[in-house]
Amino acid sequence: MFRSAGFLASGRKPPSTLVDVLTRRRIDLSQHRSYCLDDASIRAADLILTMESSHVQQATTLVPTAFPKIVPLRQAADILAREHKPVAIQQFVARLNTDRHPEEYLGSNWDVADPYGGSRRQYHVAVEQIADLVSVVLGKLT
Repeated sequence: MFRSAGFLASGRKPPSTLVDVLTRRRIDLSQHRSYCLDDASIRAADLILTMESSHVQQATTLVPTAFPKIVPLRQAADILAREHKPVAIQQFVARLNTDRHPEEYLGSNWDVADPYGGSRRQYHVAVEQIADLVSVVLGKLT
């Protein structure tokens, strides 16, 4: 099961520019509403993929013991792209955390630029990046 969540208040409509960009990809976002990440969702998740390094920090602040399963999408895709065969989520999380430290997420090394409030082009670029990264991750995780 997958769920989209973020740090904005729950119940917000997506930006109209994002709806337009995704409609062109045949994705109907018209009924989607934001969901604010909370401690119950963090605890229930096997893996949490973030758009930005700062989101790792924010989610870890909510549930400090969850750090091992919170990783930027770009970093997860980078690691999984090097795998030769599919990997179980639990194996991935274990490998990820063999030599990982919270300080790695103080910069923006792993960020996918957030287009919120930006131009149509910025939304398009972000959607393309996310689609590519998610394809890698879903192609390798079991």
